[in-house]
Amino acid sequence: MKKYTIAALTLAVTAAGACKDSTVVQPLDAPIIESVSGKPLVRSSLQTLATGVLAQDRSGVVGTPTYLILAPVMGRDAIRLDTSEPRYVGETLATNPDPGSFAGGGGFAGFYTAIRAEQALLAALPTADPTAFSSAEIAATKGFIRTIEGLDYMRLIELRDTVGIPIQASDNETVSEVSCKATVLNYIAALLDSANSDLAGASATTKLPFVLPSGFTTFGRDYSVVSNIQKFNRAVKGKVDVYRAINRKSPQTARATDAIAELTFALGGAAPGAVPASQFAVGPYYKFVVGGSEATPNNISDSRLGLNQMVKDSILGTDTRVSKIISRSALSGQGLLFTHNTTCAGCTATAANQERPLGILRDEELVLLRAQAYIEAGNLAAATADLNSIHTAYGNPAYAVFTSKAQAIDALLYDQRYSLLMEGPQRWVALREYGRLNSTYLHKETATDPYNAAFPLSRAELNARGLTANPACVGVN
Repeated sequence: MKKYTIAALTLAVTAAGACKDSTVVQPLDAPIIESVSGKPLVRSSLQTLATGVLAQDRSGVVGTPTYLILAPVMGRDAIRLDTSEPRYVGETLATNPDPGSFAGGGGFAGFYTAIRAEQALLAALPTADPTAFSSAEIAATKGFIRTIEGLDYMRLIELRDTVGIPIQASDNETVSEVSCKATVLNYIAALLDSANSDLAGASATTKLPFVLPSGFTTFGRDYSVVSNIQKFNRAVKGKVDVYRAINRKSPQTARATDAIAELTFALGGAAPGAVPASQFAVGPYYKFVVGGSEATPNNISDSRLGLNQMVKDSILGTDTRVSKIISRSALSGQGLLFTHNTTCAGCTATAANQERPLGILRDEELVLLRAQAYIEAGNLAAATADLNSIHTAYGNPAYAVFTSKAQAIDALLYDQRYSLLMEGPQRWVALREYGRLNSTYLHKETATDPYNAAFPLSRAELNARGLTANPACVGVN
């Protein structure tokens, strides 16, 4: 067996170059490059590889509880109490996550498996049968897949923060160093810009030469068309540039101006405050078909999942997003200092919620991200306008124009919480970058609450590197 980098260091199999005896990744979930090698790439084989890429990308999000449940627990939006599995509380709100557990080691291998699948597909493109594809279709494919790759790297650094992550080497021999956060964000930004250049090599009306899951085509935009893939690419790049601008360790304030331009493009050119509520749900989604060929359910449909009590306690009486908060039997124990007796409407364990679509990066989040960028750029009037377009859409009175950055951040954190409730780690990321993931701003959930800001590298990754703890990252944090 070869010595593989990161994904293979964390799994016995990868989406490409896999060891044949592993049962970790099923072939139908992650088709490997060997299945199409030795002959020119044609549409059917490209479809196979693209299906594998998108299945693995989705599995990285919902294949473990890390991204959609544990990160919101750390961000004080969720709580999960399970007497048979105490680590949902113990390794989030009572002590640090163990890299050898599902809690500490999750949200890692799945994303690298997706990245290897993406790299395998890209490596196959030069073998494409020129009679089967136009050059524009190849350019569109390259741009789309590299955009998904950037998205997966972004999720990895959202979860690992200043621990850093390895950047997958293009060969199967090099063991990549663990790069620090700012270095990773800069890498992702360059990857997304390069993908955008690929997309520019195709006409705006070019369609991908493979079929996307319906979540990419049925929620207001068809992301199989280059003009919309470009919007998606700029949306992801805008989010990365917001992260670069607000990075508490190494802020790149100038990136806020870049983010404003990118997010405005992704929103179709809408001015501050001009995105209508009817557009908030537009974007790419993951869809779930329980019992079908894609059997993984939306994993926030969970009978043991509740909301942090502050979610209900902090919502305004006028806010119609209160419909996302429903009563449940109280959750307590495991050293929790509070009883949690609400859950989210999408969290109840029903068949409908198991198949509830999950937004990947919808326009409401883009408006919130642009407001963040305007705050960092010092344009508080524009930030107010964007936040008011969301705040008033849910029955609340308009904010007066913010007079300080702190005031604007307060409003941003409020609307971000209720608009994106249980859609990912956004609030946790914002709290730590704004210096609010601490006892000054948040009460303790347990007597030993450590206010965790990051997950560690997985134990499998550490073992493969001959380490027992996270190494010092390389570059700038």
